[in-house]
Amino acid sequence: GISPDHYAEASTLPGKTVELVPVGTVETLSLNLGNPVLADKAVREALYLGVDKQTVIDALYYGLPTPTETYMPQQSFYYNADLPQHVYDPEAGKAILEEAGWVVGSDGIREKDGQRLSFVCSTTAGNHTREQLQQFLQQTWKDMGIEMSISNLPPAVMWADHWMQSQFDMAVAGIIFLTGPDPDTRDYFHSEAINAQGGAGQNTFQYAIERIDTLLTAGATTVSPEARKPIYEEIQSLVREELPFLPLFQRNEVRGHAETMNGYQPNINVRITFWNMQDWSWS
Repeated sequence: GISPDHYAEASTLPGKTVELVPVGTVETLSLNLGNPVLADKAVREALYLGVDKQTVIDALYYGLPTPTETYMPQQSFYYNADLPQHVYDPEAGKAILEEAGWVVGSDGIREKDGQRLSFVCSTTAGNHTREQLQQFLQQTWKDMGIEMSISNLPPAVMWADHWMQSQFDMAVAGIIFLTGPDPDTRDYFHSEAINAQGGAGQNTFQYAIERIDTLLTAGATTVSPEARKPIYEEIQSLVREELPFLPLFQRNEVRGHAETMNGYQPNINVRITFWNMQDWSWS
């Protein structure tokens, strides 16, 4: 693919067709609810209010991604378009923390019951855009009395036990939650999918809600798409309310090919561009 900072340049290349293609990847600030600080819903709500999402998209990603409030691709039949829309309001975030008992200490960082409002954010080392995002968030949250340290790791380390065994506090992660078009997300949200608690799956958030478990089972055992739709809309609503991760945006990838190539067709349900290569031809 072509990185966002090269989109404008690529669009001027002679003999090439360059387009923005929506993909299923959702960029998240994933949270480990096993961390007692991040287990506090008030902290998660305040953190989200302190994310200047539109500035991040415009300044760091050249305005290419699409803001989102859910893990479900916006092109999906099961997408819930009625979720609360994010607002950037650090003052409201401060008020939530004050009400929850997080009081600013002598060093400017909030404390509650002897615990500092401090955590570590990690992602893949060398990803310059994500590293800029971390620095941007670090300063914004510091102004709210929240201390975020940065500790990035090589990909082979980051996405091994550090991620799968929930050894992180916060992680900047792009996640494809679905397998193809199917909306089932048991692997990410069911309480039995928490590896760090002896389960099997990718619920690295350590997010466990009985109602979510019930809905996931109902959705997986229901055949009709029309009957499944309200089930997965409710799941999205609960995830948005609880914020086991802070949703940033759904990616739009920059892809290009020779303009003499025919038959190329994007497909949001697959992870590679070659799904219909048997239909490709040259003019």
